[in-house]
Amino acid sequence: MVLPPDCLSRHERFTQTQNFFPFLCCATEALFGTTSIPGRTSEITPARRRQRLETPCAPARKCQPGDTLLELDGKQIAASASFVQEIGHHLAGDSVQIVLRRAGQKMEKTVVLKPRPFETSRDATILYRSITAGGSRRRTIITHPQSPGRHPAVLFVGGLGCYSLDGTLNESRGYGPILSALVKEGFVTMRVEKTGEGDSEGPACTDPKATAELEASGYAAALGALRSYDFVDPNEIFVFAHSLGPLLASLALPGENVRGVIAAETIGRSWFEYTQENLRRQNALVGEPLDQVDADVRAHVHCAYHFYLQHESSDDVAKLGNNCKDMIASNAGMSDAYMQQIGDINLAKQWKQIEAPVLVIYGTSDPATSADEGQYLAGIINSFHPGNATYREIAGMGHEFGRYDSQLAFLKEVGNTSKPHPFNEEVVTVVLGWLKQHLPP
Repeated sequence: MVLPPDCLSRHERFTQTQNFFPFLCCATEALFGTTSIPGRTSEITPARRRQRLETPCAPARKCQPGDTLLELDGKQIAASASFVQEIGHHLAGDSVQIVLRRAGQKMEKTVVLKPRPFETSRDATILYRSITAGGSRRRTIITHPQSPGRHPAVLFVGGLGCYSLDGTLNESRGYGPILSALVKEGFVTMRVEKTGEGDSEGPACTDPKATAELEASGYAAALGALRSYDFVDPNEIFVFAHSLGPLLASLALPGENVRGVIAAETIGRSWFEYTQENLRRQNALVGEPLDQVDADVRAHVHCAYHFYLQHESSDDVAKLGNNCKDMIASNAGMSDAYMQQIGDINLAKQWKQIEAPVLVIYGTSDPATSADEGQYLAGIINSFHPGNATYREIAGMGHEFGRYDSQLAFLKEVGNTSKPHPFNEEVVTVVLGWLKQHLPP
Protein backbone atom coordinates (compact mmCIF):
# COMPACT_ATOMS: atom_id res chain seq x y z
CA MET A 1 0.00 0.00 0.00
CA VAL A 2 1.58 3.29 -1.11
CA LEU A 3 1.12 6.23 1.22
CA PRO A 4 -0.37 9.31 -0.48
CA PRO A 5 1.36 12.70 -0.63
CA ASP A 6 -1.45 14.32 1.32
CA CYS A 7 -4.05 13.11 3.78
CA LEU A 8 -7.26 12.01 2.10
CA SER A 9 -10.27 14.09 3.06
CA ARG A 10 -13.04 12.10 4.68
CA HIS A 11 -15.57 14.03 2.59
CA GLU A 12 -14.28 12.75 -0.76
CA ARG A 13 -16.99 10.10 -1.07
CA PHE A 14 -19.45 11.73 -3.39
CA THR A 15 -19.87 9.18 -6.18
CA GLN A 16 -20.79 5.54 -6.01
CA THR A 17 -17.37 4.49 -7.28
CA GLN A 18 -15.42 6.38 -4.61
CA ASN A 19 -14.64 4.83 -1.27
CA PHE A 20 -12.70 6.00 1.79
CA PHE A 21 -9.65 4.19 3.03
CA PRO A 22 -7.53 5.73 5.82
CA PHE A 23 -3.75 5.73 5.47
CA LEU A 24 -1.10 5.25 8.13
CA CYS A 25 0.32 8.61 9.32
CA CYS A 26 -2.54 10.36 7.53
CA ALA A 27 -5.94 9.23 8.79
CA THR A 28 -5.55 6.03 10.79
CA GLU A 29 -8.58 5.03 12.83
CA ALA A 30 -7.79 3.45 16.22
CA LEU A 31 -10.08 2.96 19.22
CA PHE A 32 -11.77 4.98 22.01
CA GLY A 33 -10.05 6.85 24.80
CA THR A 34 -11.44 8.96 27.64
CA THR A 35 -9.00 11.87 27.85
CA SER A 36 -10.56 15.10 29.09
CA ILE A 37 -10.36 17.81 26.44
CA PRO A 38 -11.26 21.46 27.24
CA GLY A 39 -14.32 22.69 25.39
CA ARG A 40 -15.99 19.34 24.83
CA THR A 41 -18.10 16.94 26.84
CA SER A 42 -17.98 13.17 26.47
CA GLU A 43 -20.82 11.22 28.02
CA ILE A 44 -20.07 7.75 26.75
CA THR A 45 -18.74 5.70 29.64
CA PRO A 46 -15.80 3.53 29.44
CA ALA A 47 -16.17 3.02 25.81
CA ARG A 48 -13.69 2.98 23.04
CA ARG A 49 -12.82 6.09 21.13
CA ARG A 50 -11.74 5.47 17.57
CA GLN A 51 -9.11 8.01 16.75
CA ARG A 52 -6.66 8.76 14.00
CA LEU A 53 -3.04 9.80 13.78
CA GLU A 54 -3.49 13.53 13.74
CA THR A 55 -0.45 14.64 11.73
CA PRO A 56 -0.10 14.56 7.94
CA CYS A 57 2.69 12.68 6.21
CA ALA A 58 5.83 14.80 6.41
CA PRO A 59 9.57 14.18 6.06
CA ALA A 60 10.09 14.67 9.80
CA ARG A 61 7.57 11.92 10.65
CA LYS A 62 7.86 8.15 10.68
CA CYS A 63 6.18 7.93 7.29
CA GLN A 64 6.84 9.99 4.19
CA PRO A 65 4.98 10.53 0.91
CA GLY A 66 5.71 7.67 -1.48
CA ASP A 67 6.50 5.13 1.25
CA THR A 68 5.08 1.68 0.58
CA LEU A 69 3.69 -0.07 3.65
CA LEU A 70 4.58 -3.76 3.57
CA GLU A 71 3.76 -5.12 7.05
CA LEU A 72 1.88 -4.10 10.18
CA ASP A 73 2.66 -6.04 13.39
CA GLY A 74 4.15 -8.85 11.36
CA LYS A 75 1.24 -9.20 8.96
CA GLN A 76 1.55 -8.41 5.27
CA ILE A 77 -0.46 -5.44 3.99
CA ALA A 78 -1.50 -6.10 0.41
CA ALA A 79 -4.17 -3.40 0.16
CA SER A 80 -5.74 -0.57 2.14
CA ALA A 81 -8.62 -2.83 3.20
CA SER A 82 -6.28 -5.23 5.00
CA PHE A 83 -4.56 -2.28 6.69
CA VAL A 84 -7.90 -0.98 7.96
CA GLN A 85 -8.77 -4.42 9.34
CA GLU A 86 -5.48 -4.78 11.22
CA ILE A 87 -5.21 -1.23 12.60
CA GLY A 88 -8.77 -1.41 13.91
CA HIS A 89 -7.65 -3.81 16.63
CA HIS A 90 -5.55 -1.13 18.33
CA LEU A 91 -6.20 1.58 20.88
CA ALA A 92 -5.01 5.16 20.72
CA GLY A 93 -1.63 5.19 22.45
CA ASP A 94 -0.71 1.71 21.25
CA SER A 95 2.63 1.15 19.54
CA VAL A 96 2.60 -0.72 16.25
CA GLN A 97 5.49 -2.17 14.28
CA ILE A 98 5.58 -1.39 10.58
CA VAL A 99 7.79 -2.46 7.74
CA LEU A 100 7.95 -0.10 4.80
CA ARG A 101 9.93 0.49 1.63
CA ARG A 102 11.40 3.96 1.07
CA ALA A 103 13.41 4.85 -2.02
CA GLY A 104 13.99 1.17 -2.66
CA GLN A 105 15.18 0.43 0.87
CA LYS A 106 13.28 -1.75 3.33
CA MET A 107 13.07 -0.41 6.89
CA GLU A 108 11.29 -1.09 10.18
CA LYS A 109 9.63 1.58 12.32
CA THR A 110 7.67 1.83 15.56
CA VAL A 111 4.65 4.13 15.36
CA VAL A 112 2.59 5.32 18.32
CA LEU A 113 -1.08 5.87 17.46
CA LYS A 114 -2.06 9.42 18.39
CA PRO A 115 -5.66 10.43 19.16
CA ARG A 116 -7.60 12.65 16.83
CA PRO A 117 -8.52 15.99 18.42
CA PHE A 118 -12.13 16.37 19.49
CA GLU A 119 -14.19 18.97 17.67
CA THR A 120 -14.38 22.46 19.12
CA SER A 121 -16.52 25.48 18.28
CA ARG A 122 -16.65 29.11 19.41
CA ASP A 123 -20.42 29.10 18.85
CA ALA A 124 -21.49 25.86 20.54
CA THR A 125 -20.62 23.16 23.03
CA ILE A 126 -19.71 19.85 21.40
CA LEU A 127 -21.22 16.82 23.10
CA TYR A 128 -19.98 13.28 22.41
CA ARG A 129 -22.79 10.94 23.41
CA SER A 130 -24.24 7.66 22.19
CA ILE A 131 -27.41 5.82 21.24
CA THR A 132 -28.01 2.08 20.97
CA ALA A 133 -28.93 0.37 17.72
CA GLY A 134 -28.95 -3.38 17.12
CA GLY A 135 -27.58 -3.96 20.62
CA SER A 136 -24.46 -1.83 20.07
CA ARG A 137 -23.57 1.71 20.97
CA ARG A 138 -23.31 4.25 18.17
CA ARG A 139 -21.47 7.50 18.64
CA THR A 140 -23.48 10.70 18.31
CA ILE A 141 -21.84 14.11 17.91
CA ILE A 142 -24.04 16.99 19.02
CA THR A 143 -23.63 20.74 18.77
CA HIS A 144 -25.42 22.54 21.61
CA PRO A 145 -26.00 26.32 21.34
CA GLN A 146 -24.49 28.23 24.24
CA SER A 147 -27.71 30.16 24.88
CA PRO A 148 -30.09 28.72 27.50
CA GLY A 149 -33.45 27.10 26.79
CA ARG A 150 -34.76 24.65 24.22
CA HIS A 151 -33.68 24.89 20.59
CA PRO A 152 -34.76 23.44 17.24
CA ALA A 153 -32.62 20.52 16.11
CA VAL A 154 -31.39 18.99 12.86
CA LEU A 155 -30.39 15.33 12.54
CA PHE A 156 -27.93 14.64 9.70
CA VAL A 157 -28.20 11.46 7.61
CA GLY A 158 -25.24 10.91 5.29
CA GLY A 159 -24.88 8.99 2.06
CA LEU A 160 -23.35 5.76 0.79
CA GLY A 161 -20.11 4.36 2.12
CA CYS A 162 -18.08 3.84 5.28
CA TYR A 163 -16.66 7.00 6.82
CA SER A 164 -16.62 9.05 9.99
CA LEU A 165 -18.46 12.35 10.44
CA ASP A 166 -16.29 13.36 13.39
CA GLY A 167 -14.45 16.54 12.41
CA THR A 168 -16.78 17.66 9.63
CA LEU A 169 -18.00 20.69 11.58
CA ASN A 170 -14.74 22.52 10.90
CA GLU A 171 -14.39 21.55 7.25
CA SER A 172 -14.82 24.15 4.51
CA ARG A 173 -16.72 21.86 2.15
CA GLY A 174 -19.24 19.04 2.23
CA TYR A 175 -21.40 19.10 5.34
CA GLY A 176 -19.07 21.47 7.22
CA PRO A 177 -20.46 24.86 6.10
CA ILE A 178 -24.05 23.63 6.55
CA LEU A 179 -23.34 22.44 10.08
CA SER A 180 -21.53 25.68 10.90
CA ALA A 181 -24.39 27.80 9.60
CA LEU A 182 -26.93 25.86 11.66
CA VAL A 183 -24.77 26.24 14.76
CA LYS A 184 -24.55 30.01 14.30
CA GLU A 185 -28.33 30.22 13.81
CA GLY A 186 -28.98 28.50 17.15
CA PHE A 187 -29.89 25.00 15.98
CA VAL A 188 -28.86 21.87 17.80
CA THR A 189 -27.29 19.44 15.32
CA MET A 190 -26.67 15.72 15.64
CA ARG A 191 -24.55 13.34 13.58
CA VAL A 192 -24.65 9.56 14.06
CA GLU A 193 -21.59 7.48 13.25
CA LYS A 194 -22.29 4.38 11.21
CA THR A 195 -21.76 0.99 12.81
CA GLY A 196 -18.07 0.24 13.26
CA GLU A 197 -17.08 3.73 12.09
CA GLY A 198 -15.68 6.59 14.14
CA ASP A 199 -16.34 5.73 17.78
CA SER A 200 -19.26 3.41 17.07
CA GLU A 201 -19.25 -0.19 18.23
CA GLY A 202 -21.01 -3.02 16.43
CA PRO A 203 -20.15 -4.84 13.23
CA ALA A 204 -17.86 -3.20 10.71
CA CYS A 205 -19.66 -0.99 8.23
CA THR A 206 -18.86 -3.48 5.46
CA ASP A 207 -19.94 -6.54 7.48
CA PRO A 208 -22.96 -8.51 6.21
CA LYS A 209 -24.64 -7.75 9.55
CA ALA A 210 -24.38 -4.02 8.82
CA THR A 211 -27.64 -3.72 6.90
CA ALA A 212 -29.53 -0.67 5.72
CA GLU A 213 -32.24 -1.47 8.25
CA LEU A 214 -29.63 -1.47 11.04
CA GLU A 215 -28.34 1.92 9.93
CA ALA A 216 -31.89 3.31 9.75
CA SER A 217 -32.62 2.04 13.26
CA GLY A 218 -29.74 4.17 14.50
CA TYR A 219 -31.35 7.31 13.09
CA ALA A 220 -34.67 6.41 14.67
CA ALA A 221 -32.90 5.98 18.02
CA ALA A 222 -31.16 9.32 17.50
CA LEU A 223 -34.52 11.05 17.10
CA GLY A 224 -35.62 9.57 20.40
CA ALA A 225 -32.45 10.81 22.06
CA LEU A 226 -32.93 14.33 20.69
CA ARG A 227 -36.47 14.45 22.08
CA SER A 228 -35.15 13.53 25.53
CA TYR A 229 -32.63 16.37 25.80
CA ASP A 230 -33.64 19.34 27.91
CA PHE A 231 -32.01 21.72 25.41
CA VAL A 232 -34.04 20.48 22.41
CA ASP A 233 -37.58 21.48 21.50
CA PRO A 234 -39.10 18.04 20.78
CA ASN A 235 -41.66 19.60 18.43
CA GLU A 236 -39.00 21.29 16.27
CA ILE A 237 -36.79 18.44 15.10
CA PHE A 238 -35.78 18.34 11.43
CA VAL A 239 -33.84 15.83 9.34
CA PHE A 240 -31.21 16.76 6.74
CA ALA A 241 -30.52 13.75 4.50
CA HIS A 242 -28.07 13.72 1.60
CA SER A 243 -27.55 11.45 -1.41
CA LEU A 244 -28.50 7.91 -0.31
CA GLY A 245 -29.48 9.39 3.05
CA PRO A 246 -33.11 10.11 2.12
CA LEU A 247 -33.58 6.42 1.32
CA LEU A 248 -32.38 5.57 4.81
CA ALA A 249 -34.58 8.34 6.20
CA SER A 250 -37.56 6.81 4.40
CA LEU A 251 -36.94 3.64 6.44
CA ALA A 252 -36.39 5.47 9.73
CA LEU A 253 -39.12 8.13 9.69
CA PRO A 254 -42.49 6.34 9.32
CA GLY A 255 -44.25 6.76 12.66
CA GLU A 256 -41.80 9.46 13.76
CA ASN A 257 -42.99 12.98 14.53
CA VAL A 258 -40.54 15.34 12.83
CA ARG A 259 -41.09 18.96 11.87
CA GLY A 260 -39.61 18.60 8.40
CA VAL A 261 -37.17 16.78 6.13
CA ILE A 262 -34.58 18.13 3.70
CA ALA A 263 -33.68 15.63 0.96
CA ALA A 264 -30.61 16.84 -0.94
CA GLU A 265 -29.07 15.40 -4.13
CA THR A 266 -31.13 12.22 -4.05
CA ILE A 267 -33.53 10.07 -6.06
CA GLY A 268 -37.23 9.38 -6.38
CA ARG A 269 -37.27 6.08 -8.23
CA SER A 270 -36.11 2.67 -7.04
CA TRP A 271 -32.39 2.02 -6.75
CA PHE A 272 -32.75 -0.63 -9.48
CA GLU A 273 -34.12 1.93 -11.93
CA TYR A 274 -31.84 4.72 -10.77
CA THR A 275 -28.59 2.82 -11.37
CA GLN A 276 -29.57 2.24 -14.98
CA GLU A 277 -30.32 5.89 -15.69
CA ASN A 278 -27.26 7.02 -13.75
CA LEU A 279 -25.04 4.85 -15.95
CA ARG A 280 -26.74 6.14 -19.09
CA ARG A 281 -26.41 9.77 -18.00
CA GLN A 282 -22.77 9.64 -16.95
CA ASN A 283 -21.53 7.57 -19.89
CA ALA A 284 -23.23 9.92 -22.32
CA LEU A 285 -21.80 12.95 -20.52
CA VAL A 286 -18.21 11.75 -20.99
CA GLY A 287 -18.82 11.33 -24.72
CA GLU A 288 -19.31 7.61 -25.11
CA PRO A 289 -21.06 6.80 -28.43
CA LEU A 290 -24.76 6.41 -27.76
CA ASP A 291 -24.95 2.94 -29.26
CA GLN A 292 -22.31 1.84 -26.76
CA VAL A 293 -24.21 3.63 -23.98
CA ASP A 294 -27.27 1.55 -24.81
CA ALA A 295 -25.18 -1.62 -24.84
CA ASP A 296 -23.68 -0.75 -21.45
CA VAL A 297 -27.09 -0.07 -19.94
CA ARG A 298 -28.44 -3.34 -21.30
CA ALA A 299 -25.52 -5.22 -19.76
CA HIS A 300 -26.04 -3.37 -16.49
CA VAL A 301 -29.71 -4.37 -16.37
CA HIS A 302 -28.65 -8.00 -16.61
CA CYS A 303 -26.30 -7.55 -13.64
CA ALA A 304 -28.79 -5.53 -11.60
CA TYR A 305 -31.51 -8.10 -12.18
CA HIS A 306 -29.41 -10.87 -10.67
CA PHE A 307 -28.13 -8.77 -7.75
CA TYR A 308 -31.06 -6.53 -6.80
CA LEU A 309 -34.08 -8.58 -7.86
CA GLN A 310 -32.84 -12.15 -7.49
CA HIS A 311 -30.62 -11.34 -4.48
CA GLU A 312 -27.70 -13.34 -5.82
CA SER A 313 -24.35 -12.79 -4.14
CA SER A 314 -21.93 -10.14 -5.36
CA ASP A 315 -19.31 -12.85 -5.98
CA ASP A 316 -21.67 -14.76 -8.25
CA VAL A 317 -22.85 -11.61 -10.05
CA ALA A 318 -19.27 -10.43 -10.62
CA LYS A 319 -18.61 -13.68 -12.49
CA LEU A 320 -21.17 -12.65 -15.11
CA GLY A 321 -18.71 -10.21 -16.74
CA ASN A 322 -16.78 -6.97 -16.42
CA ASN A 323 -19.93 -4.82 -16.43
CA CYS A 324 -21.15 -6.75 -13.41
CA LYS A 325 -17.79 -6.36 -11.68
CA ASP A 326 -18.03 -2.60 -12.23
CA MET A 327 -21.55 -2.52 -10.81
CA ILE A 328 -20.48 -4.38 -7.66
CA ALA A 329 -17.44 -2.10 -7.28
CA SER A 330 -19.74 0.93 -7.35
CA ASN A 331 -21.29 -0.22 -4.06
CA ALA A 332 -18.35 1.31 -2.15
CA GLY A 333 -17.63 -1.87 -0.23
CA MET A 334 -21.08 -2.13 1.34
CA SER A 335 -22.38 -5.63 2.00
CA ASP A 336 -24.77 -7.51 -0.25
CA ALA A 337 -27.42 -7.40 2.47
CA TYR A 338 -27.09 -3.61 2.78
CA MET A 339 -27.31 -2.86 -0.94
CA GLN A 340 -30.07 -5.40 -1.59
CA GLN A 341 -32.17 -3.86 1.17
CA ILE A 342 -31.60 -0.48 -0.50
CA GLY A 343 -32.71 -2.05 -3.76
CA ASP A 344 -35.87 -3.40 -2.12
CA ILE A 345 -37.10 -0.02 -0.88
CA ASN A 346 -40.42 1.07 -2.38
CA LEU A 347 -39.88 4.81 -2.08
CA ALA A 348 -43.48 5.72 -2.79
CA LYS A 349 -44.67 3.34 -0.07
CA GLN A 350 -42.17 4.73 2.43
CA TRP A 351 -42.77 8.42 1.74
CA LYS A 352 -46.52 7.82 1.89
CA GLN A 353 -46.03 7.08 5.59
CA ILE A 354 -44.13 10.33 6.28
CA GLU A 355 -46.41 13.29 6.85
CA ALA A 356 -43.79 15.98 7.44
CA PRO A 357 -43.05 18.82 5.00
CA VAL A 358 -40.14 18.00 2.69
CA LEU A 359 -37.67 20.23 0.82
CA VAL A 360 -36.10 18.44 -2.15
CA ILE A 361 -32.86 20.06 -3.35
CA TYR A 362 -31.02 19.40 -6.61
CA GLY A 363 -27.80 21.06 -7.80
CA THR A 364 -27.70 21.45 -11.57
CA SER A 365 -24.02 20.37 -11.80
CA ASP A 366 -24.66 17.04 -10.07
CA PRO A 367 -24.37 14.07 -12.48
CA ALA A 368 -24.90 11.51 -9.69
CA THR A 369 -28.63 12.20 -9.87
CA SER A 370 -30.90 14.49 -11.92
CA ALA A 371 -33.55 17.16 -11.79
CA ASP A 372 -36.03 14.54 -12.98
CA GLU A 373 -35.27 12.34 -9.96
CA GLY A 374 -35.78 15.23 -7.55
CA GLN A 375 -38.99 16.35 -9.23
CA TYR A 376 -40.28 12.80 -9.23
CA LEU A 377 -39.64 12.50 -5.49
CA ALA A 378 -41.47 15.76 -4.83
CA GLY A 379 -44.32 14.47 -6.98
CA ILE A 380 -44.55 11.23 -4.99
CA ILE A 381 -44.80 13.13 -1.72
CA ASN A 382 -47.36 15.62 -3.01
CA SER A 383 -49.48 12.83 -4.47
CA PHE A 384 -50.05 11.49 -0.94
CA HIS A 385 -49.68 14.73 1.04
CA PRO A 386 -50.66 17.64 -1.24
CA GLY A 387 -48.46 20.66 -0.76
CA ASN A 388 -45.98 18.98 1.57
CA ALA A 389 -43.05 18.83 -0.86
CA THR A 390 -41.13 21.78 -2.29
CA TYR A 391 -38.56 21.31 -5.06
CA ARG A 392 -35.60 23.70 -5.40
CA GLU A 393 -32.73 23.75 -7.87
CA ILE A 394 -29.39 25.37 -7.11
CA ALA A 395 -27.47 26.46 -10.19
CA GLY A 396 -23.94 25.15 -10.56
CA MET A 397 -23.91 22.97 -7.44
CA GLY A 398 -22.34 19.51 -7.51
CA HIS A 399 -23.16 16.43 -5.49
CA GLU A 400 -20.96 17.47 -2.55
CA PHE A 401 -22.26 21.10 -2.58
CA GLY A 402 -19.24 22.53 -4.42
CA ARG A 403 -19.40 24.92 -7.39
CA TYR A 404 -18.90 23.39 -10.84
CA ASP A 405 -19.42 24.75 -14.33
CA SER A 406 -21.36 21.68 -15.45
CA GLN A 407 -22.11 18.05 -14.72
CA LEU A 408 -19.22 17.07 -16.99
CA ALA A 409 -16.90 19.37 -15.05
CA PHE A 410 -17.94 17.59 -11.87
CA LEU A 411 -17.12 14.18 -13.34
CA LYS A 412 -13.72 15.38 -14.53
CA GLU A 413 -12.70 17.55 -11.60
CA VAL A 414 -14.21 16.20 -8.37
CA GLY A 415 -11.43 15.28 -5.99
CA ASN A 416 -8.82 17.17 -8.03
CA THR A 417 -7.07 19.24 -5.39
CA SER A 418 -5.25 21.32 -8.01
CA LYS A 419 -8.55 22.86 -9.06
CA PRO A 420 -10.59 23.72 -5.97
CA HIS A 421 -14.35 24.10 -6.11
CA PRO A 422 -15.61 26.41 -3.38
CA PHE A 423 -18.67 25.51 -1.39
CA ASN A 424 -21.89 26.79 -2.97
CA GLU A 425 -23.26 29.11 -0.28
CA GLU A 426 -26.68 29.23 -1.91
CA VAL A 427 -27.52 25.85 -0.40
CA VAL A 428 -27.09 27.35 3.08
CA THR A 429 -29.42 30.21 2.19
CA VAL A 430 -32.03 27.79 0.86
CA VAL A 431 -31.78 25.42 3.82
CA LEU A 432 -31.92 28.13 6.49
CA GLY A 433 -34.76 29.92 4.72
CA TRP A 434 -36.87 26.79 4.53
CA LEU A 435 -36.17 25.80 8.14
CA LYS A 436 -37.16 29.23 9.43
CA GLN A 437 -40.39 29.10 7.42
CA HIS A 438 -41.31 25.97 9.35
CA LEU A 439 -40.49 27.29 12.78
CA PRO A 440 -43.06 29.11 14.91
CA PRO A 441 -42.82 32.91 14.77
